[in-house]
Amino acid sequence: MTYTVVLEPKIGPHAPDLYRADRYAGGVDGWEAVGEEQVEAYRRDGFLVVRGGFTIEEMETANRELREMQLSEDPQCDSVYYEGTIRDELNRDSQEDLPEVPRETGYALGDITDQLPNLPPETRARYVRKLMGFVQHHPPLDAIAHKKELIDLTTRLLGEPVQLFQDMAMIKPPGGREKPWHQDHAYFNLPLDAPVLGVWISLGSSTVENGCMHVLAGGHLRGPRLHFMRRDWQLCDSDLGEEVQTAVPMEAGDILFFDSKLPHGTPTNHTNSQRWAIQFHYATASAIKISETERLAVFGAEGKGVSC
Repeated sequence: MTYTVVLEPKIGPHAPDLYRADRYAGGVDGWEAVGEEQVEAYRRDGFLVVRGGFTIEEMETANRELREMQLSEDPQCDSVYYEGTIRDELNRDSQEDLPEVPRETGYALGDITDQLPNLPPETRARYVRKLMGFVQHHPPLDAIAHKKELIDLTTRLLGEPVQLFQDMAMIKPPGGREKPWHQDHAYFNLPLDAPVLGVWISLGSSTVENGCMHVLAGGHLRGPRLHFMRRDWQLCDSDLGEEVQTAVPMEAGDILFFDSKLPHGTPTNHTNSQRWAIQFHYATASAIKISETERLAVFGAEGKGVSC
């Protein structure tokens, strides 16, 4: 199978106060606990946490499947992203000239190839940051994405039938880089008013220390924010100001549902263990694609007389 390999550049450390646990997210226990009060809270806050939505067995099965992909010479997915620190193993310098706007191939900074790094599988696996486009080749992961309770709640939150349009595994290696603050909708060629929802499923313990999700509750109501190509395609650090941040620690099987316009990010992993999660994106079945030019006219900073 043909796949894209991205060797990211090395990303420098973020400011220590860029991610704060001003508050901690609560949540409800299980699917049955989601009532109208929780749906209204989702619309107000832009996110909802369902604790224990998946069993430990389901998460262990998903984890095994992803770990096999991590080690495989043919991971059966669309793309594999490697942390920039893998360049030390390969004796390759990081890029110096980065594109002004994100590219179509996953909006990645870095070198794009179709060959896995020439390293032992165990070494290579330590640097995997992201796997994308795998559900069609891995039934256990497709079962997670299409679990009835998940689809039912996603449909309820978006208000009409939904379709899965993106799947990825988010792995934060020990010392793994941040994913800077951003809005997911800034990455999608979908109309601004198209209802889009992200589902972030923790496969193990996701903590403040190892890089759990941080969100700006209610921030989706402000609409689109300008993004800049800095450490990633991201919000400008200085634009966050004093907005209250909510940390979302999670255990295996917990699920975070969040609006595609909700600002969020994950800090550096300061532990010696990998942090594992799966993320799916769903849109309404009626959503129609727009051009990249139309998307960047809303979320991009070019030609608007602003800087970061």
